[in-house]
Amino acid sequence: MNINLNNEKILLKNNFLFIKNNFYCKIKIPFDINLIFKNNIFSICSFSYNKKNEISFSKLLKNLIIGIDKLWNQEILISGLGYKVFIKERKIYFNLGYSDVKSLIIPNYILIELTKNKIILKSVYKDKIGLFIYKILKLKKFDPYKKKGLFLKNPITKKSSKKKQ
Repeated sequence: MNINLNNEKILLKNNFLFIKNNFYCKIKIPFDINLIFKNNIFSICSFSYNKKNEISFSKLLKNLIIGIDKLWNQEILISGLGYKVFIKERKIYFNLGYSDVKSLIIPNYILIELTKNKIILKSVYKDKIGLFIYKILKLKKFDPYKKKGLFLKNPITKKSSKKKQ
């Protein structure tokens, strides 16, 4: 598989690939993958017969290259009377109607912007921002009847067939 790079600075060291353009990121190279870099094009070759690692590594690398050019961002909406969110010293605190305040440590690769009823998350890593959003959404599930809780602005829905057999 071939991946084209545009003006990114690249460093290969100790089975890690470091990429920097506007933002800095790193990715671990699996042991059965060989990277060849010529004329701003990466060639990914796998030593094993199983192509799962090669395909997943190429997708991670493509997502990183897109994330370096323009950050991946996602919005979480907050609805509910008295629900408050605030940030203090790399921790985000949620007051969601429970008796105690819930808190999460913000990883250094995620940028967070807060407004009155919105949390905007930005990151270079698409997969890691998804895991952090999942942790946030687990704190207070959205109740569609009362219209209270935490939910994504643009949720990803999967189509399923309802065909009887």
